[in-house]
Amino acid sequence: MIILLSTNLNFQKIFAQEIQEQKKYNSIIIDEQIIKSNIDEIALNTALGIIGKNTKIENIFVGTFDSNSTMIDFYSETDNDGKWIDNLLISLENTSKNSSNLRSDQLGALTDIYSEFNKLDAVSGSNVLIITPGRITGESEKTRERFKNIGELFALEGWTIDVVTLPSSDIVSRELMGEISSSSSGNFFDLGTLGGFGSFVNYINEQNYTEIMRSELGKNNPKLIPIDISPFTQSLSILLVKENFDTEISLFSPNGTKALSEMSNVDLLRTLNLDLITINNPSPGTWSVRSVSETGGEINLYSEILNPLELRIIEAPPFPKSEPILIEASIYIDDNPQIITDAIIQATVSNGIDIKSYNLNDSGLSGDKNPDDGIYSFEIIDNFDSGANNIELELSWPEYTSKIITNASFQTEIFPKINITRTSNVEGSKNENLNVASITITVSDYPFLTNSKNILGTLSNGSNEYDTSFIMLSEPEPDKSWKFDVFAKISQTGNYKLNLKLEDNYLGRDFEISAPDTEISANIITYPITLFGIRIIYLFILILILCLITLSVVIIRRKISPYGYLIDDQGKVLVNFYNLDRSQLNKIISKDFVYTSELKTIALNSGGFKFLHNFVELRLKENREDISVRVNGKPAPSNIKLSSRNQIGVGGKLFSFYKRLPNK
Repeated sequence: MIILLSTNLNFQKIFAQEIQEQKKYNSIIIDEQIIKSNIDEIALNTALGIIGKNTKIENIFVGTFDSNSTMIDFYSETDNDGKWIDNLLISLENTSKNSSNLRSDQLGALTDIYSEFNKLDAVSGSNVLIITPGRITGESEKTRERFKNIGELFALEGWTIDVVTLPSSDIVSRELMGEISSSSSGNFFDLGTLGGFGSFVNYINEQNYTEIMRSELGKNNPKLIPIDISPFTQSLSILLVKENFDTEISLFSPNGTKALSEMSNVDLLRTLNLDLITINNPSPGTWSVRSVSETGGEINLYSEILNPLELRIIEAPPFPKSEPILIEASIYIDDNPQIITDAIIQATVSNGIDIKSYNLNDSGLSGDKNPDDGIYSFEIIDNFDSGANNIELELSWPEYTSKIITNASFQTEIFPKINITRTSNVEGSKNENLNVASITITVSDYPFLTNSKNILGTLSNGSNEYDTSFIMLSEPEPDKSWKFDVFAKISQTGNYKLNLKLEDNYLGRDFEISAPDTEISANIITYPITLFGIRIIYLFILILILCLITLSVVIIRRKISPYGYLIDDQGKVLVNFYNLDRSQLNKIISKDFVYTSELKTIALNSGGFKFLHNFVELRLKENREDISVRVNGKPAPSNIKLSSRNQIGVGGKLFSFYKRLPNK
């Protein structure tokens, strides 16, 4: 008999759902020979019970096949109480009574379904699940190849074949059925093993059960297994697969209450092969699973704990090797960060040699950036080789033994570095740009191109500090190089330390790295200050001279030129000051003063004539040798104001001063 259930293969996959006006068909094929074996019939009931527990099933095709024929029925909906399964089993039983053949035509049934899928225009992702003991009618040398071919035909359409073999299946049948599923990239489940039931439940229910125990029960010797449940857990599912049908399982809460089907948050599925218990919103703490059997036998115990809490490392670019590493993590529920005050987060880090543990904190200390922001941090100061490093994060609570564990990794890499290839003890003036060093920027000995603006440098000796500048020695890319000369203007002689720092981005991470301090000796020479190539002091002297000359010219120009006449008492012109023959030096230096020595016709030995705007003075020295000079017959004073009314007597001559020649 054949059952084709249309849905998505996640239940959504096992039963077909309509997708954009197309249907993804997923079918279950049940071999009628199952009913002829009690253990196979029990296994089938368990498999159908797991399938029928799902409420999403609709658009079901139910059919029968044996070695001669295939019949298919369609159900647009299934009843939630599973009557379609009862009807199927009754049909199987009735069909089986009319047939003595222990073998079936699986190949023919798959071929019919392939044809049906083509008629239905089934989309990629459609699936067939065949449940069969695996005994084949009309087996020949080419049987295996034919099954492989039909599987490949399904695969070409994007359809898959999942095969479930039953406890009565022999080794050869299991191997052949496994090849059918693998040829179409489907799944294979062997219900002749306890692990096969566990895998089948995982697949049908879309769950992720973890095996927590595989054990042999003693007769009437109960086993008690603790299961730790963390706060915020949404569901706890326990699956017990048992060898002997009399094995019983019970689940107890942390306060000792037994989980019963009457409870609103409890869902139970009990079959002869397995027990499935689901607790919604279980209380945090230690739950207990008790299993017991009168006859003993093997059991497999699985659990699935769904907790929305997710512990994530905050993604970060690779970290520089041999530098402190800040690891940050957050707790999320549905991608929303959570602050859980009583939570403890620990990290275990392996660098390939050592394993160390760290406590994460949200206190703003020990590397944590901000307190109580929901970002938990710790700092690693150990050295790591370049590459990926494993880290395990563990979330726990003081009052519970449960843990939530996340595995992650972080990357360490060799980052760029500054290499000082040359330094110079420099000599120059304080305003001169002196070449103090040459540097290269490399990463793993390969050039790393950067802009000179990303390099910062200073020369310092404790009391003075000078900024440096950088000039590219080559330009492989516009405005970028890996070779630079370092320049600085230094104003004082002394020994300095050259400090260099690179700030850039590498592999998506902003980084800052410094070069080791380097000693530089500078001898600063004080050169005379020049302007236009002329020393400033000379310019000052020149300007002073020019000023003096200018001042002299101004003074000389302001002086009065000699004027007037000296006429004796006989009316004879003794001196004509207008046309007086004087040296050029006297004309410049003493323009307004005529020395008596310049006059040949007057016997005066000292002093001279001072020419003013309105009058002229005869100025005699106080210690003059000639004391016979008289004015109007009286002894002459040192300064004599000349005029036509005053007669000057000297050396037996009398004369007077006239501005103009008198009329005769």
